[in-house]
Amino acid sequence: MNRIQVEVLIIGNGFAGIVAANRLAAAGMDVVLLDENIHIGGQLLRRIPAQLGAAKVYHPDYVKKIGNRFIAALKEKKITILNRARVLGIYPGHEVLIEENEKKVRTLTAQRIIMATGAREKFLPFPGWTKPGVLSSGAVQVLIKSSGVLPARDLVIAGSGVFLYSVAYECLKAGAHVRAVLEQSRLVDKLPLAWQLLHQLPKLTEGTRFISKLLLSAVPLHFRTRIIEARGNGALEQVVSAPVDLSGKTINGREKTYRTPLLAVGYGFSANIELAQMAGCQSEYMAERGGWVVQTDSHLETSLPDIYAAGEITGIAGALKSICEGNIAALAILGRQGRMATADYEAEMAKLLRERHHHLQFGNYFNSLYSIPAAAYLDIPDDTLVCRCEDVSMGDIKKAVANGYDTPATLKIALRSAMGDCQGRVCGPALYDILAALTGRSQAAMTPLVVRPPIKPVRIDSLASFMD
Repeated sequence: MNRIQVEVLIIGNGFAGIVAANRLAAAGMDVVLLDENIHIGGQLLRRIPAQLGAAKVYHPDYVKKIGNRFIAALKEKKITILNRARVLGIYPGHEVLIEENEKKVRTLTAQRIIMATGAREKFLPFPGWTKPGVLSSGAVQVLIKSSGVLPARDLVIAGSGVFLYSVAYECLKAGAHVRAVLEQSRLVDKLPLAWQLLHQLPKLTEGTRFISKLLLSAVPLHFRTRIIEARGNGALEQVVSAPVDLSGKTINGREKTYRTPLLAVGYGFSANIELAQMAGCQSEYMAERGGWVVQTDSHLETSLPDIYAAGEITGIAGALKSICEGNIAALAILGRQGRMATADYEAEMAKLLRERHHHLQFGNYFNSLYSIPAAAYLDIPDDTLVCRCEDVSMGDIKKAVANGYDTPATLKIALRSAMGDCQGRVCGPALYDILAALTGRSQAAMTPLVVRPPIKPVRIDSLASFMD
Protein backbone atom coordinates (compact mmCIF):
# COMPACT_ATOMS: atom_id res chain seq x y z
CA MET A 1 0.00 0.00 0.00
CA ASN A 2 1.74 3.13 -1.29
CA ARG A 3 1.63 6.20 0.98
CA ILE A 4 3.08 9.69 0.51
CA GLN A 5 3.57 12.39 3.15
CA VAL A 6 3.96 16.06 2.16
CA GLU A 7 3.92 19.50 3.73
CA VAL A 8 1.33 21.03 1.39
CA LEU A 9 -1.09 19.32 -0.98
CA ILE A 10 -2.80 21.54 -3.57
CA ILE A 11 -5.83 19.96 -5.24
CA GLY A 12 -6.45 21.61 -8.59
CA ASN A 13 -3.90 23.11 -10.97
CA GLY A 14 -5.92 26.01 -12.33
CA PHE A 15 -4.91 29.61 -11.64
CA ALA A 16 -5.32 29.46 -7.85
CA GLY A 17 -3.43 26.18 -7.61
CA ILE A 18 -0.43 27.09 -9.74
CA VAL A 19 -0.06 30.51 -8.08
CA ALA A 20 -0.09 28.97 -4.60
CA ALA A 21 2.29 26.18 -5.65
CA ASN A 22 4.84 28.64 -7.03
CA ARG A 23 4.69 30.84 -3.95
CA LEU A 24 5.06 28.00 -1.45
CA ALA A 25 7.77 26.16 -3.36
CA ALA A 26 9.76 29.39 -3.71
CA ALA A 27 9.77 29.58 0.09
CA GLY A 28 11.21 26.07 0.29
CA MET A 29 8.08 24.14 1.21
CA ASP A 30 7.45 20.58 0.02
CA VAL A 31 4.50 20.88 -2.39
CA VAL A 32 2.42 18.36 -4.32
CA LEU A 33 0.18 19.81 -7.05
CA LEU A 34 -2.55 17.39 -8.08
CA ASP A 35 -5.17 17.48 -10.84
CA GLU A 36 -7.18 14.94 -12.83
CA ASN A 37 -6.49 16.62 -16.19
CA ILE A 38 -3.46 15.85 -18.31
CA HIS A 39 -2.58 19.53 -18.78
CA ILE A 40 -1.69 22.22 -16.25
CA GLY A 41 -3.65 25.45 -16.00
CA GLY A 42 -7.30 24.49 -15.81
CA GLN A 43 -9.93 25.27 -18.43
CA LEU A 44 -8.77 28.78 -19.25
CA LEU A 45 -5.18 27.83 -20.10
CA ARG A 46 -5.99 24.92 -22.38
CA ARG A 47 -4.23 25.05 -25.74
CA ILE A 48 -3.62 22.81 -28.72
CA PRO A 49 -0.54 20.65 -28.04
CA ALA A 50 2.48 21.51 -30.18
CA GLN A 51 2.62 17.93 -31.52
CA LEU A 52 -0.69 18.54 -33.30
CA GLY A 53 0.98 21.27 -35.32
CA ALA A 54 -1.37 24.10 -34.37
CA ALA A 55 0.48 25.77 -31.51
CA LYS A 56 1.60 28.60 -33.79
CA VAL A 57 -1.94 30.01 -33.96
CA TYR A 58 -2.14 30.41 -30.19
CA HIS A 59 -2.27 34.08 -29.18
CA PRO A 60 -2.76 34.39 -25.41
CA ASP A 61 -4.32 37.50 -23.92
CA TYR A 62 -3.08 39.37 -20.85
CA VAL A 63 -4.52 36.97 -18.27
CA LYS A 64 -3.41 33.85 -20.16
CA LYS A 65 0.11 35.27 -20.47
CA ILE A 66 0.19 35.60 -16.67
CA GLY A 67 -0.99 32.01 -16.31
CA ASN A 68 1.56 30.71 -18.80
CA ARG A 69 4.34 32.42 -16.85
CA PHE A 70 3.19 30.66 -13.68
CA ILE A 71 3.17 27.32 -15.52
CA ALA A 72 6.70 27.93 -16.81
CA ALA A 73 7.83 28.86 -13.29
CA LEU A 74 6.53 25.54 -11.95
CA LYS A 75 9.12 23.70 -14.02
CA GLU A 76 11.92 25.66 -12.38
CA LYS A 77 10.90 24.71 -8.85
CA LYS A 78 10.97 21.53 -6.82
CA ILE A 79 7.28 20.67 -7.03
CA THR A 80 5.75 17.22 -7.38
CA ILE A 81 3.13 17.46 -10.12
CA LEU A 82 0.57 14.65 -10.34
CA ASN A 83 -1.54 14.93 -13.50
CA ARG A 84 -4.34 12.52 -14.28
CA ALA A 85 -4.67 11.99 -10.54
CA ARG A 86 -8.26 11.83 -9.31
CA VAL A 87 -9.20 12.39 -5.68
CA LEU A 88 -11.59 9.70 -4.49
CA GLY A 89 -11.94 10.71 -0.87
CA ILE A 90 -10.52 12.79 1.94
CA TYR A 91 -10.50 11.62 5.54
CA PRO A 92 -9.54 12.77 9.06
CA GLY A 93 -5.88 13.51 9.53
CA HIS A 94 -5.68 15.06 6.05
CA GLU A 95 -5.47 11.62 4.46
CA VAL A 96 -6.38 11.78 0.77
CA LEU A 97 -7.22 8.76 -1.39
CA ILE A 98 -6.19 9.23 -5.04
CA GLU A 99 -6.37 7.24 -8.26
CA GLU A 100 -3.46 7.78 -10.67
CA ASN A 101 -3.75 7.30 -14.43
CA GLU A 102 -6.80 5.07 -13.90
CA LYS A 103 -4.36 2.33 -12.87
CA LYS A 104 -3.59 2.47 -9.17
CA VAL A 105 -4.93 3.88 -5.93
CA ARG A 106 -2.82 5.16 -3.05
CA THR A 107 -3.03 7.52 -0.11
CA LEU A 108 -1.36 10.85 0.47
CA THR A 109 -1.16 12.59 3.84
CA ALA A 110 -0.54 16.34 3.98
CA GLN A 111 0.14 18.70 6.84
CA ARG A 112 -1.84 21.39 5.00
CA ILE A 113 -4.26 21.27 2.07
CA ILE A 114 -5.32 23.97 -0.38
CA MET A 115 -8.50 23.07 -2.25
CA ALA A 116 -8.58 24.82 -5.62
CA THR A 117 -11.08 22.54 -7.32
CA GLY A 118 -12.63 25.18 -9.57
CA ALA A 119 -16.15 25.16 -10.98
CA ARG A 120 -18.36 23.46 -13.55
CA GLU A 121 -21.10 24.66 -15.87
CA LYS A 122 -24.73 25.00 -14.85
CA PHE A 123 -27.65 24.01 -17.07
CA LEU A 124 -31.32 24.79 -17.48
CA PRO A 125 -33.02 21.61 -18.76
CA PHE A 126 -35.30 21.83 -21.80
CA PRO A 127 -36.93 19.22 -24.07
CA GLY A 128 -34.25 17.57 -26.20
CA TRP A 129 -31.24 18.77 -24.22
CA THR A 130 -29.96 15.18 -24.04
CA LYS A 131 -29.84 14.75 -27.84
CA PRO A 132 -26.54 14.15 -29.63
CA GLY A 133 -25.48 17.54 -30.94
CA VAL A 134 -26.39 19.42 -27.77
CA LEU A 135 -23.15 20.12 -25.92
CA SER A 136 -22.13 22.29 -23.03
CA SER A 137 -20.42 25.48 -24.13
CA GLY A 138 -17.38 24.41 -22.12
CA ALA A 139 -17.17 21.08 -23.96
CA VAL A 140 -17.12 22.89 -27.30
CA GLN A 141 -14.31 25.12 -26.09
CA VAL A 142 -12.33 22.15 -24.75
CA LEU A 143 -12.53 20.38 -28.12
CA ILE A 144 -11.27 23.47 -29.93
CA LYS A 145 -8.56 24.50 -27.46
CA SER A 146 -7.23 21.07 -26.51
CA SER A 147 -7.50 19.11 -29.75
CA GLY A 148 -8.12 21.59 -32.54
CA VAL A 149 -11.47 19.88 -33.19
CA LEU A 150 -14.45 21.96 -34.28
CA PRO A 151 -17.48 19.75 -33.51
CA ALA A 152 -19.56 21.37 -36.28
CA ARG A 153 -19.14 24.08 -38.90
CA ASP A 154 -22.53 25.52 -38.07
CA LEU A 155 -23.89 26.11 -34.56
CA VAL A 156 -26.07 28.13 -32.21
CA ILE A 157 -24.80 29.29 -28.82
CA ALA A 158 -27.28 29.89 -26.02
CA GLY A 159 -27.68 30.33 -22.29
CA SER A 160 -26.43 33.04 -19.99
CA GLY A 161 -23.15 34.61 -18.97
CA VAL A 162 -20.06 36.19 -20.49
CA PHE A 163 -18.59 32.73 -21.17
CA LEU A 164 -20.94 32.44 -24.16
CA TYR A 165 -19.09 35.24 -25.93
CA SER A 166 -15.75 33.59 -25.26
CA VAL A 167 -17.00 30.35 -26.82
CA ALA A 168 -18.45 32.22 -29.80
CA TYR A 169 -15.10 33.95 -30.28
CA GLU A 170 -13.21 30.64 -30.23
CA CYS A 171 -15.68 29.07 -32.69
CA LEU A 172 -15.39 31.98 -35.11
CA LYS A 173 -11.59 31.85 -34.95
CA ALA A 174 -11.78 28.13 -35.76
CA GLY A 175 -13.85 28.85 -38.87
CA ALA A 176 -17.35 28.07 -37.65
CA HIS A 177 -20.53 29.81 -38.73
CA VAL A 178 -22.26 30.98 -35.54
CA ARG A 179 -25.90 31.38 -36.48
CA ALA A 180 -26.78 33.29 -33.32
CA VAL A 181 -25.90 33.91 -29.69
CA LEU A 182 -29.04 33.74 -27.55
CA GLU A 183 -28.71 35.39 -24.14
CA GLN A 184 -31.45 35.19 -21.53
CA SER A 185 -30.55 38.46 -19.75
CA ARG A 186 -31.24 41.97 -21.03
CA LEU A 187 -28.70 44.18 -22.77
CA VAL A 188 -29.60 47.11 -20.52
CA ASP A 189 -28.62 45.05 -17.46
CA LYS A 190 -25.00 45.20 -18.56
CA LEU A 191 -24.77 49.01 -18.55
CA PRO A 192 -24.15 49.51 -14.78
CA LEU A 193 -21.02 47.41 -15.21
CA ALA A 194 -18.86 50.37 -16.31
CA TRP A 195 -17.76 51.44 -12.80
CA GLN A 196 -16.86 47.85 -11.96
CA LEU A 197 -14.43 47.69 -14.86
CA LEU A 198 -12.22 50.38 -13.34
CA HIS A 199 -10.67 47.51 -11.36
CA GLN A 200 -11.07 44.93 -14.15
CA LEU A 201 -9.39 46.45 -17.22
CA PRO A 202 -8.18 43.04 -18.56
CA LYS A 203 -11.80 41.88 -18.58
CA LEU A 204 -12.85 45.05 -20.42
CA THR A 205 -10.18 44.43 -23.07
CA GLU A 206 -11.14 40.78 -23.37
CA GLY A 207 -14.86 41.52 -23.60
CA THR A 208 -14.29 44.20 -26.23
CA ARG A 209 -12.31 41.73 -28.33
CA PHE A 210 -15.06 39.10 -28.10
CA ILE A 211 -17.91 41.46 -28.97
CA SER A 212 -15.94 43.10 -31.79
CA LYS A 213 -15.31 39.69 -33.36
CA LEU A 214 -19.01 38.82 -33.16
CA LEU A 215 -20.10 42.14 -34.66
CA LEU A 216 -17.52 42.04 -37.46
CA SER A 217 -18.65 38.49 -38.25
CA ALA A 218 -22.30 39.65 -38.36
CA VAL A 219 -23.36 37.18 -35.67
CA PRO A 220 -26.90 38.01 -34.46
CA LEU A 221 -27.07 38.71 -30.71
CA HIS A 222 -30.54 38.18 -29.22
CA PHE A 223 -31.14 39.19 -25.61
CA ARG A 224 -33.99 38.08 -23.33
CA THR A 225 -34.13 34.90 -25.42
CA ARG A 226 -33.94 31.27 -24.32
CA ILE A 227 -33.85 27.84 -25.97
CA ILE A 228 -37.12 26.03 -25.31
CA GLU A 229 -36.62 22.86 -27.37
CA ALA A 230 -34.05 20.86 -29.33
CA ARG A 231 -35.49 18.77 -32.16
CA GLY A 232 -34.22 16.04 -34.44
CA ASN A 233 -34.70 12.48 -35.56
CA GLY A 234 -31.99 11.04 -33.37
CA ALA A 235 -29.32 13.72 -33.57
CA LEU A 236 -29.98 17.45 -33.34
CA GLU A 237 -31.48 19.13 -36.41
CA GLN A 238 -33.30 22.20 -35.08
CA VAL A 239 -33.43 24.36 -31.98
CA VAL A 240 -36.40 26.49 -31.01
CA SER A 241 -36.00 29.74 -29.08
CA ALA A 242 -38.49 32.13 -27.55
CA PRO A 243 -38.31 35.56 -25.89
CA VAL A 244 -38.77 35.81 -22.13
CA ASP A 245 -40.45 38.50 -20.06
CA LEU A 246 -38.86 40.42 -17.20
CA SER A 247 -39.68 37.63 -14.74
CA GLY A 248 -37.95 35.05 -16.94
CA LYS A 249 -41.16 33.37 -18.14
CA THR A 250 -41.38 32.30 -21.78
CA ILE A 251 -43.52 34.47 -24.06
CA ASN A 252 -45.55 32.04 -26.17
CA GLY A 253 -46.38 32.66 -29.83
CA ARG A 254 -43.06 34.30 -30.71
CA GLU A 255 -40.90 31.23 -31.17
CA LYS A 256 -38.06 31.11 -33.71
CA THR A 257 -36.51 27.98 -35.19
CA TYR A 258 -32.86 27.56 -36.23
CA ARG A 259 -31.62 24.69 -38.38
CA THR A 260 -28.30 23.58 -36.89
CA PRO A 261 -26.41 20.35 -36.12
CA LEU A 262 -24.90 21.76 -32.94
CA LEU A 263 -26.13 23.72 -29.94
CA ALA A 264 -23.63 24.94 -27.35
CA VAL A 265 -25.44 25.84 -24.15
CA GLY A 266 -24.49 26.93 -20.63
CA TYR A 267 -25.88 29.03 -17.79
CA GLY A 268 -22.86 30.14 -15.82
CA PHE A 269 -20.90 28.11 -13.29
CA SER A 270 -21.30 26.26 -10.01
CA ALA A 271 -18.43 25.76 -7.54
CA ASN A 272 -17.00 22.24 -7.13
CA ILE A 273 -17.38 22.01 -3.35
CA GLU A 274 -17.98 18.26 -3.02
CA LEU A 275 -14.46 17.40 -1.90
CA ALA A 276 -14.52 20.12 0.74
CA GLN A 277 -17.90 18.83 1.93
CA MET A 278 -16.49 15.31 2.24
CA ALA A 279 -13.59 16.65 4.30
CA GLY A 280 -16.11 18.27 6.68
CA CYS A 281 -15.61 21.91 5.67
CA GLN A 282 -18.60 24.16 6.21
CA SER A 283 -20.36 25.41 3.08
CA GLU A 284 -22.88 28.20 2.58
CA TYR A 285 -25.32 29.37 -0.04
CA MET A 286 -24.48 32.79 -1.48
CA ALA A 287 -26.44 33.68 -4.60
CA GLU A 288 -24.15 36.63 -5.24
CA ARG A 289 -21.19 34.23 -5.45
CA GLY A 290 -22.88 31.77 -7.78
CA GLY A 291 -24.59 29.40 -5.32
CA TRP A 292 -23.08 26.96 -2.83
CA VAL A 293 -19.49 27.86 -1.90
CA VAL A 294 -16.95 26.81 0.71
CA GLN A 295 -17.01 28.97 3.84
CA THR A 296 -13.66 30.54 4.76
CA ASP A 297 -12.22 33.24 6.97
CA SER A 298 -10.58 36.31 5.47
CA HIS A 299 -7.32 34.39 4.97
CA LEU A 300 -9.17 31.57 3.16
CA GLU A 301 -8.85 28.97 5.89
CA THR A 302 -11.95 26.78 6.02
CA SER A 303 -13.78 25.64 9.15
CA LEU A 304 -11.15 22.89 9.44
CA PRO A 305 -7.66 23.93 10.62
CA ASP A 306 -4.94 23.84 7.95
CA ILE A 307 -7.39 23.30 5.09
CA TYR A 308 -7.70 26.30 2.78
CA ALA A 309 -9.95 27.04 -0.19
CA ALA A 310 -8.98 29.26 -3.11
CA GLY A 311 -10.39 30.13 -6.51
CA GLU A 312 -13.90 29.52 -7.81
CA ILE A 313 -14.94 27.32 -4.87
CA THR A 314 -15.15 30.44 -2.69
CA GLY A 315 -17.18 32.33 -5.31
CA ILE A 316 -17.42 32.54 -9.09
CA ALA A 317 -15.51 35.63 -10.24
CA GLY A 318 -12.91 34.67 -12.84
CA ALA A 319 -9.18 34.16 -13.20
CA LEU A 320 -7.98 37.37 -11.56
CA LYS A 321 -9.77 36.50 -8.33
CA SER A 322 -8.28 33.00 -8.47
CA ILE A 323 -4.77 34.42 -8.88
CA CYS A 324 -5.36 36.72 -5.93
CA GLU A 325 -6.74 33.94 -3.73
CA GLY A 326 -3.92 31.56 -4.63
CA ASN A 327 -1.55 34.21 -3.30
CA ILE A 328 -3.65 34.78 -0.16
CA ALA A 329 -3.80 31.07 0.73
CA ALA A 330 -0.06 30.62 0.20
CA LEU A 331 0.75 33.78 2.12
CA ALA A 332 -1.47 32.68 5.02
CA ILE A 333 0.47 29.41 5.26
CA LEU A 334 3.84 31.15 5.06
CA GLY A 335 2.79 33.66 7.70
CA ARG A 336 1.63 30.96 10.07
CA GLN A 337 4.91 29.10 9.56
CA GLY A 338 6.92 32.21 10.38
CA ARG A 339 8.60 32.19 6.97
CA MET A 340 8.03 35.93 6.42
CA ALA A 341 8.82 39.06 8.37
CA THR A 342 5.67 40.22 10.19
CA ALA A 343 5.67 43.69 8.62
CA ASP A 344 6.08 42.30 5.10
CA TYR A 345 3.37 39.72 5.70
CA GLU A 346 0.84 42.24 7.02
CA ALA A 347 1.50 44.77 4.24
CA GLU A 348 1.15 42.23 1.44
CA MET A 349 -1.89 40.55 2.98
CA ALA A 350 -3.68 43.90 3.34
CA LYS A 351 -2.99 44.67 -0.33
CA LEU A 352 -4.25 41.26 -1.46
CA LEU A 353 -7.41 41.53 0.65
CA ARG A 354 -8.24 44.91 -0.93
CA GLU A 355 -7.70 43.39 -4.36
CA ARG A 356 -9.91 40.40 -3.50
CA HIS A 357 -12.69 42.75 -2.40
CA HIS A 358 -12.78 44.32 -5.87
CA HIS A 359 -12.84 40.91 -7.56
CA LEU A 360 -15.69 39.75 -5.33
CA GLN A 361 -17.69 42.88 -6.15
CA PHE A 362 -17.21 42.18 -9.84
CA GLY A 363 -18.27 38.55 -9.39
CA ASN A 364 -21.27 39.51 -7.28
CA TYR A 365 -22.54 41.76 -10.04
CA PHE A 366 -22.21 39.14 -12.76
CA ASN A 367 -23.65 36.32 -10.68
CA SER A 368 -26.69 38.44 -9.85
CA LEU A 369 -27.07 39.49 -13.48
CA TYR A 370 -26.87 35.99 -14.93
CA SER A 371 -28.80 34.05 -12.30
CA ILE A 372 -31.59 31.85 -13.66
CA PRO A 373 -35.01 33.15 -12.47
CA ALA A 374 -37.45 30.81 -10.72
CA ALA A 375 -39.98 31.31 -13.54
CA ALA A 376 -37.55 29.66 -15.97
CA TYR A 377 -37.52 26.47 -13.89
CA LEU A 378 -41.28 26.50 -13.47
CA ASP A 379 -41.54 26.67 -17.29
CA ILE A 380 -39.77 23.31 -17.72
CA PRO A 381 -42.28 20.83 -19.24
CA ASP A 382 -43.14 17.80 -17.10
CA ASP A 383 -41.69 15.27 -19.55
CA THR A 384 -38.26 16.95 -19.63
CA LEU A 385 -35.39 14.97 -18.08
CA VAL A 386 -33.61 16.77 -15.27
CA CYS A 387 -31.41 13.97 -13.91
CA ARG A 388 -30.06 12.32 -17.04
CA CYS A 389 -28.29 9.46 -15.26
CA GLU A 390 -31.37 8.19 -13.43
CA ASP A 391 -34.08 9.32 -15.92
CA VAL A 392 -35.80 11.67 -13.47
CA SER A 393 -38.18 14.10 -15.18
CA MET A 394 -39.54 17.46 -14.10
CA GLY A 395 -42.94 15.81 -13.63
CA ASP A 396 -41.38 13.23 -11.29
CA ILE A 397 -39.88 16.02 -9.21
CA LYS A 398 -43.16 17.94 -9.01
CA LYS A 399 -45.02 14.82 -7.82
CA ALA A 400 -42.38 13.99 -5.25
CA VAL A 401 -42.40 17.54 -3.85
CA ALA A 402 -46.22 17.48 -3.69
CA ASN A 403 -45.93 14.25 -1.67
CA GLY A 404 -43.61 15.86 0.87
CA TYR A 405 -40.20 15.00 -0.56
CA ASP A 406 -39.24 18.64 -0.63
CA THR A 407 -35.58 18.67 0.46
CA PRO A 408 -32.50 17.65 -1.51
CA ALA A 409 -31.96 14.57 0.69
CA THR A 410 -35.55 13.28 0.60
CA LEU A 411 -35.83 13.94 -3.13
CA LYS A 412 -32.67 11.91 -3.65
CA ILE A 413 -34.11 9.03 -1.62
CA ALA A 414 -37.47 9.14 -3.41
CA LEU A 415 -36.23 9.43 -7.00
CA ARG A 416 -32.52 8.45 -6.97
CA SER A 417 -31.79 11.87 -8.40
CA ALA A 418 -28.06 12.77 -8.27
CA MET A 419 -27.16 9.11 -7.66
CA GLY A 420 -25.89 8.27 -11.15
CA ASP A 421 -22.45 8.34 -12.70
CA CYS A 422 -22.08 12.12 -12.44
CA GLN A 423 -23.06 12.06 -8.73
CA GLY A 424 -25.18 15.18 -9.23
CA ARG A 425 -22.53 17.30 -10.94
CA VAL A 426 -24.82 17.95 -13.92
CA CYS A 427 -28.26 17.91 -12.34
CA GLY A 428 -27.38 18.95 -8.76
CA PRO A 429 -27.40 22.75 -9.17
CA ALA A 430 -30.63 22.54 -11.20
CA LEU A 431 -32.26 20.32 -8.56
CA TYR A 432 -31.51 22.89 -5.84
CA ASP A 433 -32.94 25.69 -7.98
CA ILE A 434 -36.02 23.67 -8.93
CA LEU A 435 -36.72 22.85 -5.28
CA ALA A 436 -36.40 26.53 -4.39
CA ALA A 437 -38.78 27.48 -7.22
CA LEU A 438 -41.37 24.82 -6.32
CA THR A 439 -41.32 25.38 -2.56
CA GLY A 440 -40.64 29.11 -2.40
CA ARG A 441 -37.81 28.47 0.05
CA SER A 442 -34.36 29.97 -0.26
CA GLN A 443 -31.53 27.55 -0.88
CA ALA A 444 -29.85 29.10 2.15
CA ALA A 445 -32.46 27.24 4.25
CA MET A 446 -31.62 23.91 2.58
CA THR A 447 -28.99 21.35 3.52
CA PRO A 448 -26.85 20.34 0.53
CA LEU A 449 -26.61 16.71 -0.50
CA VAL A 450 -24.28 14.48 1.49
CA VAL A 451 -21.10 13.51 -0.35
CA ARG A 452 -19.64 10.04 0.08
CA PRO A 453 -16.56 8.31 -1.34
CA PRO A 454 -15.64 7.56 -4.02
CA ILE A 455 -16.34 11.13 -5.03
CA LYS A 456 -15.88 10.12 -8.68
CA PRO A 457 -16.13 6.77 -10.48
CA VAL A 458 -13.08 4.55 -10.03
CA ARG A 459 -11.87 1.45 -11.86
CA ILE A 460 -12.13 -1.85 -9.99
CA ASP A 461 -8.59 -2.67 -11.12
CA SER A 462 -7.34 0.50 -9.46
CA LEU A 463 -9.03 -0.39 -6.18
CA ALA A 464 -7.58 -3.89 -6.37
CA SER A 465 -4.08 -2.41 -6.68
CA PHE A 466 -4.69 -0.50 -3.43
CA MET A 467 -5.34 -3.76 -1.56
CA ASP A 468 -2.18 -5.47 -2.83
